[in-house]
Amino acid sequence: MKRDSFTDIRFCLLLTFFILSILIGGFLPFSTAAGQSAKKDASPVKVESVIQKKVRPVITLIGTAMPHRKSVVAPEIEGMVTQFPVTKGQKIKKGDVLVRVEKKPLLLELKCAEANFAEAKENHENALSELRRSKELLTRKSISSRAYDDALYSANALKKRIVALEARIEIIQYRIEKCVITAPFGGFVVEEHTQVGQWLKEGDKVVSIIEINPILIMVPVPDRYVHFLKKGQQVDLEFDFLPGDKKRKGFVRDIIPEGNEKSRTFPVHVSLANKDFSILAGMSCKVSFPVGEFYEALLVNKDAIVTSGDRHHIFVVRNGKALSVQVKKGHAYVSLVVVEGNLSAGEMVVVEGNERLRSGQGVRVIKEPGKN
Repeated sequence: MKRDSFTDIRFCLLLTFFILSILIGGFLPFSTAAGQSAKKDASPVKVESVIQKKVRPVITLIGTAMPHRKSVVAPEIEGMVTQFPVTKGQKIKKGDVLVRVEKKPLLLELKCAEANFAEAKENHENALSELRRSKELLTRKSISSRAYDDALYSANALKKRIVALEARIEIIQYRIEKCVITAPFGGFVVEEHTQVGQWLKEGDKVVSIIEINPILIMVPVPDRYVHFLKKGQQVDLEFDFLPGDKKRKGFVRDIIPEGNEKSRTFPVHVSLANKDFSILAGMSCKVSFPVGEFYEALLVNKDAIVTSGDRHHIFVVRNGKALSVQVKKGHAYVSLVVVEGNLSAGEMVVVEGNERLRSGQGVRVIKEPGKN
């Protein structure tokens, strides 16, 4: 009886062990497969580290583009317009013809002056001959001193007339040259003030032209910030309405020492290149000026920031998972942006593949070729 009970107990133990072996053996492959599946389902991302460095506070103000130079071109002579080859909006180069004025009256005046000059030269030569003869006669006391003085005066007067006629010819030639009015600098015609057949007086308006390469940005800077700015200082600009690259670099050209009493702002002129003429006079832009003292800040790649409405967050990779961290976005420094939030320098943040991530989702970091 006892032997049978012992046998039954032994049989039960063996059966239990067998069942547990089957169960454990069945679950192990399932657990391994589940782990591999989870790893396979992890979202592929690229990451960069949070950087800590010293930066300066920055203010962003709105500026307005204005011509580097503007001129209302006027003639130095009067006359009738015979040619007006430019039109409003036309691009011009320095030296291009803007207006031609009738020069025939001046050509006739020049011809008359040249004839008078030739006559004066002949009379002067005769006067010199007479002066030499009078001097010989005076030596022999054949004429009076008064007669010699008259000959000398006549020769000197004719010499002065020749000088005056030479100047007159030069003046007429200069005025003939000015019958062709050319552009003092390259740019664009923005206004037409005359037409063919119109009589121009000296100083009348012909055209208005502007130069927009380089171009100036006028920024009204509040008085509490203006003392931080220096002439020649480089600043960042952003044109929201430009196609392609909206960001440009410029430098402070002028800080006007006379401000607006009502707004308490001072005009600051920022100059920048505009070779493609994409920036037009009158456009608005954002101008960022560094002000204040340097301070320690955390910066991340601008691609790490995900915007939702008026909020910003980034995904920090911790223990193989992407965790959403809300941040306050600051000023941009090239490709980096100052952020404030629950971050530490050196932490990895997602910069590519963060568009569809959920907080707590597993991620798999993709390494770029050549990087460890």
